[in-house]
Amino acid sequence: MKALHVVSNNAVIVRTEEGRKCVVTGKGLGFKKARGDIINKKLIQNVFVEDQRYKERIIIKTE
Repeated sequence: MKALHVVSNNAVIVRTEEGRKCVVTGKGLGFKKARGDIINKKLIQNVFVEDQRYKERIIIKTE
């Protein structure tokens, strides 16, 4: 997983090997990390995955 944006020391927005965007959290996960850095999977405690179906419904309803 590559870091796209470091939210805090404990949360990072990443792009997975499959190309999906996720928010991962874990103790010290984002400490001294920058965009493009590889995130250690052993430190990840939670993974929040973007749901494309929900996003598409929101776009359809707002048009």
